[in-house]
Amino acid sequence: MVKASKSVSPAVIGLLHKFSEPEVSLLREKLLSHYDANHRILPWRSIAATEDDRNKRAYAVWVSEMMLQQTQVATVISYFEKWISKWPTVADLSKATLEEVNQVWAGLGYYSRARRLHEGAVKVMDDLDGEFPSDRDSLVEQLPGVGRYTGSAIASIALGSCVGVVDGNVNRVMARLRGIGADISAQATVDHMWSLADQLVDPERPGDFNQAVMELGATVCTPKTPSCSTCPLQSLCVAYRRSQDGQQKTSISSHFKMVGKSKDKVDESLVKDIECLPECDLCLRKEDWDSSLGVQNYPRKGQKTQSRQETSAVVILQRPNGQMYFVQRPKTGLLANLWEFPSIALTSEEESQWEESITQQLQEDFAVPQSYACLRIFVSDVLHIFSHIRQTYKVYKLSLDDKKPEVICPSKYQGSQWMTREEFMSSATSTAMKKILKAVESSEQKAKDKKPKRGKEEKPVDAKKQKTISQFFNASAKKQK
Repeated sequence: MVKASKSVSPAVIGLLHKFSEPEVSLLREKLLSHYDANHRILPWRSIAATEDDRNKRAYAVWVSEMMLQQTQVATVISYFEKWISKWPTVADLSKATLEEVNQVWAGLGYYSRARRLHEGAVKVMDDLDGEFPSDRDSLVEQLPGVGRYTGSAIASIALGSCVGVVDGNVNRVMARLRGIGADISAQATVDHMWSLADQLVDPERPGDFNQAVMELGATVCTPKTPSCSTCPLQSLCVAYRRSQDGQQKTSISSHFKMVGKSKDKVDESLVKDIECLPECDLCLRKEDWDSSLGVQNYPRKGQKTQSRQETSAVVILQRPNGQMYFVQRPKTGLLANLWEFPSIALTSEEESQWEESITQQLQEDFAVPQSYACLRIFVSDVLHIFSHIRQTYKVYKLSLDDKKPEVICPSKYQGSQWMTREEFMSSATSTAMKKILKAVESSEQKAKDKKPKRGKEEKPVDAKKQKTISQFFNASAKKQK
């Protein structure tokens, strides 16, 4: 017998957190005017605005949105330009290998995004006759890695669909405009944000409007240093009025007086402190308000999941000719398909046993004899932060001679290869591995700098003041005379 699911009561949402019709019209006008005058010139925007071919528009926006996930605009620009130069159409991308895709993506991180772009291109060409889906729902359903936000962005910016978007920037702008103080990740808050986004989007310029909201959050309504004095939506912002007025109730009352001009009437006697209605699920509670933060009281985020701590040993095996040994990671999982130095996971056992464990694993997994494995030299610790992992790499270097039997590749990897530094840097590898190589090269350079140059012996600082033995006796003889 299937258990009946618990009924979820609808969220209580006061009018403070909604927009009246006059406010919607005013917001569209002010925001689009500001965007027209101040928006950044970005390559994917130019393609979306000038390209006649809807497939090329959709492809460019799709690539840019995938790259922009967890990555700043300034970083993405050069990667996007290189990508579009190499694969200007979805058909071109579908013919590439995953290895080539990872090489161009190298350094952006979150490599599953690159894999999904490649998979999606193949699907568009093989299953959809080379045509991109025409609306948000179809994009989400048919393209791997495309969720509600990315589907909405492609549909509105490239295809002209009247749908709103919600990302981190939009959440922040909306939370401040409407004084939404509930946990931004709570389902009731998420649903309300999407409802606001769909309500506000301009039907004549949906793509420009959505980009304008995101642009405002990225350049004006920023997380830590918002520029409220230059914000075109200042007059509509509940958080700004609240931060400027010591009497929070007055700030809210002024909002309700404006709302009262519309069809919706509000009983101001219900307004208590900074809460717009009793039991409102989206209000910031009085005890949570910090006057020193001002608008930065919004949005409120839930507690972050603590990153787990992991430690691994990375051993750089190097031949006399400078070639280094690399293995290719599995096709799935973290950093899939990327090349890396041999690594050995170090468990929570006593650190005193780590060195023995490294030696043993080098023998068992890579066939490095104990006599060689024990000659490794510790270089340094390298810390790299993944989205959910705080990874410490204990880096070692082990020089091998040409007579040493070939190193074997453990079965958990796809394969292995000896590479020069230049080959490695141009291959599909992670930022963490490049940091490790940089640490090794820095250590080697410091060691070289410490060695005195041949033919030049260092003299003590006070060498000129020291007398020879003959000078000492001559001075004594003069005194006796």
